[in-house]
Amino acid sequence: MRTNRTSRVVRNLVFAVASAFIFAGIASAQGPVSSGQFTLPFDAQWGGATLPAGDYTFKLNSTALPAFVRIEQGQRNVALVMAQSSEASDATKQSELIVTRSGGRARIRVLHLAGVGTDFYYSAPKAESREMASAPELIQHLPVVLNGK
Repeated sequence: MRTNRTSRVVRNLVFAVASAFIFAGIASAQGPVSSGQFTLPFDAQWGGATLPAGDYTFKLNSTALPAFVRIEQGQRNVALVMAQSSEASDATKQSELIVTRSGGRARIRVLHLAGVGTDFYYSAPKAESREMASAPELIQHLPVVLNGK
C-alpha cells in the first residue's frame, strides 16, 4: 500500500516537472509576437498566478492557441499563463487588461492587444466562477503599453 502511494507521488512529481519544462520550452521556442508593460494598482489573479500590485512586463509567444504570456517583474519570471480562448478584435482600440473585481478578488479576464488585433481570454477556476456568478462585478480597464508601438 505504501509503495503504491509513493509511486503515485513520484509519478505526479515527474509529470509536473515535465509539464513545466514543456511549457517553458513552448514559451521560449520562438521570439515574442508581442511584448509590453502594465501596472497593477492592486493584487490580482491571472490564470493560476497571484500578482501583487506593481509594475510588470510581459511577452506573448503566439497569437494562435495555445498562446502563453510570460509575466516578469523586474528580472524575475513571475508566471506563465495560457489563454483559454482568443478572437479578433478592434485594432484601433487601446491595448488593455480587462479586470473583474468581485467579492474582494480581482481577476484578469482579457488581454486586449491592439498591435496584433486580438483579445486573449482567461477563465477563473470553476469553484470561483460559481461564487462570482452570484456576486456583482466591477469591470476595470488597465492600460497596456506595447513595446515598439
